[in-house]
Amino acid sequence: MRKLWISLLTTVLLLGGCFSTNEKTEEEKEGTTPVQDYVGQGFSFVDGDKSAERVKKYEEEIKQEAINYMKTTYKTDVKVNNVVPARNAAVVMVECEEPIQFHTSVIVSLVLNKDDVGSARSEEGEVEKAIVGGLYAKAYKEEFEHLDAFAEKLAKENDLLGMREEAIDKTASVGYAEKYYFIAIAASYYPNVYNAYIENPAIPVDELRNLFLKDDPSNEKMAIAMNFFSKEESLPKKELVDNLASEILQESRLPRGTYETTVYKNLIVNRVGLPDGESIDAKDIIK
Repeated sequence: MRKLWISLLTTVLLLGGCFSTNEKTEEEKEGTTPVQDYVGQGFSFVDGDKSAERVKKYEEEIKQEAINYMKTTYKTDVKVNNVVPARNAAVVMVECEEPIQFHTSVIVSLVLNKDDVGSARSEEGEVEKAIVGGLYAKAYKEEFEHLDAFAEKLAKENDLLGMREEAIDKTASVGYAEKYYFIAIAASYYPNVYNAYIENPAIPVDELRNLFLKDDPSNEKMAIAMNFFSKEESLPKKELVDNLASEILQESRLPRGTYETTVYKNLIVNRVGLPDGESIDAKDIIK
């Protein structure tokens, strides 16, 4: 469960072979922005500069290809938040608002040796996990609304920050994500939930709840990554993070699942949209 934020956001950077974790050098550290000012500026993929002109030329076609892919493959309408040039492709950051909420990405290829747009695809399991996360938030809407308010309260009381909505829209592909947290799951753990949505995207809330209980009776496979940022370029004391986790443990009416609580330094690395530097973690909490 450690470093869910890094591991899941890094999947965006692995799309289409656009990024290799072995390439993580000082180059990534060159452009950083305080989290409170980061809105996706500088977000890019390896070799994106080589396809930037073609992506700009065919941007509308690329957007439509991604929208069509989501509608045809997943019976889901999305809007496009960002189109990012990549190696012989464009990564399209999309968002679903109804009937569920989530962020994910679609890769639209550029035809080699031909001035044309190719087909769309997604990384294995990425859209599926986004859909299941969105369904969990829909099934337990009141609990997640309470989590939103509670997380905001924790941040204010402890002088902490969260990701801006614009940054999430333009860089996140983790599924259901809010300012201070995201749902971290594998869709393969919830086959009945996912299949029911594909059969009927308007599946009722009561049925969703029953299916989540069927696939995961103890909620042990559902993870909620709580992520806060310091207002300074330094980390708080470990005691503060442990206190956050303790308050989460004691709070009632929160969504069930395993909570991982992390506090990061203030800066975001522009190019990858990830926290810069170290973090402090609390022990995982099962609610």
